[in-house]
Amino acid sequence: MNPARAPQSVPARLAQIALYGVAAAAVAGLLTLIVSAVLNGGLTRAGAADALGWGALILGFLSGAVAYSQAGQGRIEGEMRARLGEGYSAPGLPWPQIMIPLIGAGVLSAIVFTLN
Repeated sequence: MNPARAPQSVPARLAQIALYGVAAAAVAGLLTLIVSAVLNGGLTRAGAADALGWGALILGFLSGAVAYSQAGQGRIEGEMRARLGEGYSAPGLPWPQIMIPLIGAGVLSAIVFTLN
């Protein structure tokens, strides 16, 4: 058995998803702070709060886009297979890919709350 492909326990997988969510918050927060600082010629506390709020909004939209596209893809696949007379059970939503940006948005929203 390849140790790199060993199955993960549920707590380890949840911790990995949470870690990726915090990393997504860090990347999105850093990018929005840089853009805000460049556009405004500096960075104030209110400007940082606004920039991080935009980062949280972007991550929230990203999460919704993943869910929306997966649901649409399953519907289209089902319709195509129905035309061929085949049965098809659409796969569920990719919850880790949906939860990672949501966790990042939550982290950025908590930072905005503390800054305000």
